[in-house]
Amino acid sequence: MEQRDRMRLGLVQDTPVVRDMEGTLVQMERYAAEAGRGGRQVNLLAYPELYVTGYYPEYWERRPTPQDELNWLTRMEEVAAREDLWIVFGHPSYRAQTAEHGTSRYGVEMAGDGRDMPLYNAASLVSPQGLVGTYAKVHLFGSEAESFVPGDVFPVWQTPWGKLAVQICFDVEFPEGARIAGLNGAQIILFPADNMHPFGPWHRTFTAARALENGVFAATVNRLGPEFDTEFCGGSCCMHPNGQWLIEAQPNPGLFVCDIDVSDLDGRDATIDYHRLRRPYLYGDLVK
Repeated sequence: MEQRDRMRLGLVQDTPVVRDMEGTLVQMERYAAEAGRGGRQVNLLAYPELYVTGYYPEYWERRPTPQDELNWLTRMEEVAAREDLWIVFGHPSYRAQTAEHGTSRYGVEMAGDGRDMPLYNAASLVSPQGLVGTYAKVHLFGSEAESFVPGDVFPVWQTPWGKLAVQICFDVEFPEGARIAGLNGAQIILFPADNMHPFGPWHRTFTAARALENGVFAATVNRLGPEFDTEFCGGSCCMHPNGQWLIEAQPNPGLFVCDIDVSDLDGRDATIDYHRLRRPYLYGDLVK
């Protein structure tokens, strides 16, 4: 894979079409066309958490089946190839990467409606050549554990712009996942999110912390708008590891874009190389 330093990142901050998966997929395709080869020349396009279905399972159009997931993945592969984009999008998954299954089970035949199978709150990374991997959210928030099984791995994937980790929403509030990704070589960490009021400012603080403490680019892409009794608050953002905001989105719908130069990570100041300066033999209490 040819390595490039500069990447244009696009964050889609909007409201999915609630209880209408097809309507949401059409909206996603419109954003991809705006971002892609005939538009703003984005390289990596990201959508929020559970964007295809909406956040609350009890209000979904219906419980998706394994075939639904396969259809979403195939459709996003076609979009990625057509627009020459890499895409990250949040969706329920039966095929996410786990410790038991070292890679996403894209090619595995799954019969039935999925009701007897583990369902994950997941996000997939798709390239113009096909699916790269699917991450399952490790830290489930609130009532999510009633519908989803937690993930148990923090994968890092190779892209033309360096190594990328994807984690989801509440994961950003735990430093351990980002630290593991950083130690495994991640240079960019992307957090699809469904963050709601009154927690709006929190995720910017956590996104900045994850970037600074790991010496990586960190970005959160958060949705907008109401979903029944919850108001999602936007505030999508991207932080440079030098402490500079590259994106600070206001609570308006749209495609927010910045350029990332991964070569900025070269020659990092040794006095703040936190990975190198760790003393892990003192940290045993963290895993008790």
